Amino acid sequence: MNNEQNNNIITLKNRKILEIKGIKKIESLNPEEFYMNTSLGNLVVRGEGLEMQQVDIDKGDLWISGTIYSLEYIEDHKQNKTKQSIFGKIFK
Repeated sequence: MNNEQNNNIITLKNRKILEIKGIKKIESLNPEEFYMNTSLGNLVVRGEGLEMQQVDIDKGDLWISGTIYSLEYIEDHKQNKTKQSIFGKIFK
């Protein structure tokens, strides 16, 4: 991977068009949430009416349209779900 592919560049235009560079893998997606692995870690994009407009995994580019509510880098998605379910069982 060259130095340019290690960059994680995010451009948000009017909360409607999101351009992300540095995508390694798209883990899951639906109209409310996109979960992906980037060159700088796991990223979750949340919003409403989210749609993938363009994707080029070889280049690491992704364009999403819709209403963007949040962008968040998080720890391992599967690990977080497991931790939440354990705590949810304890505090029921």
